[in-house]
Amino acid sequence: MRKTILAIHLILSLTLGLFVVLTCTTGSLLLIEPEVESWMHPVNHAATSGNVSPSVIKQHADSANPGFFTDRIEYPNNDPFYHVHLAQANGGKENFTVYADPGKGDTFGRVQVDRLEPFATIYQLHRYFLLTSVIGKVPAASVVGILGIALVLILVTGIYLWWPGLRKLATGFRVVLNRGKLLKNMSLHKTVGIISIPFLLVLALTGTINAFEKSIPTWVGFKAKEEIPVTALQSKTKDAAALPLDRVVEIVKETYPTSELIKIQLPPKAGQSYQIGLQEGFSASTGSNSTVYVDGSTGTILYKTNPNLAINLYNAWRKGLHFATWGGEPLKIISFFFGMTPLALMITGLFIWRIKANARKRSRNKSASSAAAAA
Repeated sequence: MRKTILAIHLILSLTLGLFVVLTCTTGSLLLIEPEVESWMHPVNHAATSGNVSPSVIKQHADSANPGFFTDRIEYPNNDPFYHVHLAQANGGKENFTVYADPGKGDTFGRVQVDRLEPFATIYQLHRYFLLTSVIGKVPAASVVGILGIALVLILVTGIYLWWPGLRKLATGFRVVLNRGKLLKNMSLHKTVGIISIPFLLVLALTGTINAFEKSIPTWVGFKAKEEIPVTALQSKTKDAAALPLDRVVEIVKETYPTSELIKIQLPPKAGQSYQIGLQEGFSASTGSNSTVYVDGSTGTILYKTNPNLAINLYNAWRKGLHFATWGGEPLKIISFFFGMTPLALMITGLFIWRIKANARKRSRNKSASSAAAAA
C-alpha cells in the first residue's frame, strides 16, 4: 500500500509539480497585489477627513464630467477614497471611474480598473494558465481546476507518507541539520510540507471549486446565484419624481442600522430601482454580502438578498477562503507565505532527488570498479 501511495505522490509531483508551483506562487503574488500596486502607482492626493454625503459626491462628479452621469458610488475600501463610476449619457458606451475625496467630495484622477503589468500576466497565468487564446476561458479554467485536484492528491498522499503515528508524532516535525545533506533536505521537506498542508488544502480545494464555479451548483441542483425577482428592478410608480439620493441612503440606514454601506448603484434609467450594497454581520469578503432594492420614487424596500442563503454563503466563502479576505491583513500575510511553500518543497524535493541520484551513480561506479578488479 505504501509503495503505491509513494508512486502516486512521486508521479504527480514530478509530472505536475512545476505547474502546481507556478499556480500557487502566482496566487500568492495576487494576494499582495493591492499593496504592491499602491506602492508602484500611488494616488497623489491627500484625503481630507470627514464623510460627505453621496449626493455631494454625485454633484461633484457630474459637474466635473459633462456628458456623463454617475451610476455607481463605492465606499472607501482598499484606499481612503470613494470610487465613482460614470457612464456616458444618451446611450454612449464610454465609461470610467474617478476618485472622490471623502471630506470634500470633489473628484480627481481615474481609478485603474484593469490590471497593470506584471499582475495582468500573473492573473492570466494563475486563473487560466495563459490558455484562453488557445482553448477558451472555460476549458482553460478547467485545466487549472485539474491541477488543483492534483495538488489535493499530492497533499493527501504526503500526509500518508509523513504520518509517524501518534506516539512518535513529535518526531515528524523534527528538522535534522547536522547529519548530512540528504537527511537535512528530507526533514525540511517533510516538516515544511506537513505544516503547510492545512493551508494548502484550503487553497487547493477552494481554487478547484472556483475553477468550476458555475458548474458545481448545477451538479447539486442549485442555481449559480440568487434569482432576483423582476419586480425588484422596477419602481412601482414609474412616472413619479425620484427621491433624492441622500433620502434613499437614509431609508436604508434606518431600516438596517447595524449594516455597513458598501456601494450605491443608481438607477440607469427612469423608473428603475436603487441597488444598495450592504455588509451584514460577519462577511467572508470586504465587499457587500447583501443588496437592497429600493423603489426610487417611494423609498419602499422592494427586495433584499439573503446573505445566509446557501448559494450566497457558498459563493462568499469559496472566494473568501481562497483569497484570504475573511481574516484581515494577518491572515493575508500568513496565506501569502504558505502559498509560497510549494516552491520551497519543489526546491528541497529536487535536492533530495539529486543527492539520491548521485549516491546511486557512485554505487554503480563502485560496483563496476569492483567487478573490473575481480576480473
